[in-house]
Amino acid sequence: MAKIENPKSYTGHDLETIFFRPMLTGPDATSLGIKIMYNMPVPTTLQFWKRAGDILQKYTASGWNGGSAATKYQKSIQLSKVKAEVGYSADDYFNMVYELITNRSDVNLDDLSGTELEAAETALFKEAIAESIRATMWLGDTSRSDTLNTFDGFLKRLTADIGSTDTDIKNTTIPASFTANSDPDAAENLLKQVWNNASELLKAFKPQGNLVYLVTSDIYAKYEEELDKVVLESAYLAKQNGREGISYRGIPVVDVQVSAYLSTLTDLPQSFIVLTDRRNLALAVNTADFPGTEVRMWYNPDQMENRQRAVFMAGCDYLLPELVSMATTTVTAGA
Repeated sequence: MAKIENPKSYTGHDLETIFFRPMLTGPDATSLGIKIMYNMPVPTTLQFWKRAGDILQKYTASGWNGGSAATKYQKSIQLSKVKAEVGYSADDYFNMVYELITNRSDVNLDDLSGTELEAAETALFKEAIAESIRATMWLGDTSRSDTLNTFDGFLKRLTADIGSTDTDIKNTTIPASFTANSDPDAAENLLKQVWNNASELLKAFKPQGNLVYLVTSDIYAKYEEELDKVVLESAYLAKQNGREGISYRGIPVVDVQVSAYLSTLTDLPQSFIVLTDRRNLALAVNTADFPGTEVRMWYNPDQMENRQRAVFMAGCDYLLPELVSMATTTVTAGA
């Protein structure tokens, strides 16, 4: 039986430059629609500068008046110690890793270096970690005992602050029968309602280009279907060729792709829309300030399996409720 036995370990500088930083930066990270803070000093602080009012000073006979200090909002993101570990049978692991290599046209299977194997193993583990972080970032709840419980996610934090005062998050109820709604503009009307409920502060940030609708897959699909029904040649072509992305009134609509997880979590809304500024939601990952942080991949001959393990710190939070407007389905008590 073919197997991969060479142990591999990333620590220190290699842990950052080879493993985590490529995973947490670039287009894939940007497509998440939030702010990512990697290896910021602990405690990691999310900051947002308040938009200044009139800062012009009138010159008088006595000279200039002193300017006031700039105002900023900040919140410390609580980081949790996280361990990711997974085991594969030796033959399954060998097949998965070699499939990643042989699918490339520039690799000769008869002349594989240790570098090629290491890169393939690393890519396999990075994909698994990135997906777990992404799912927990949205749906995490430390009070659970079974799954997605390493740190509290955005949805738990946001729904806990829903209310009717000026310092609460405004929320619109999404009907449970939303996907079966025959209204040809059901999704668009929801997006419009979330916009109308947004604070004037949030609306004022629209020209800066950082507003985003973060939605579940059912909302995204329904809105895309509505766009397909528009009687225009561009809509007809987009229906055939697909769309790289969709927007509402110039604000990107991003599918957060967590519906598969939500179907097994009855303690959270099954559908939601979050309108916010990208800089208001942040994921923080740290591999520099926690002793014992590492990534290891090794072969266990006793169990005849390959194991992969990573230890690091992660957490997420949002800053200002005034910069959030939401729509959610109702969570059924005792479901």
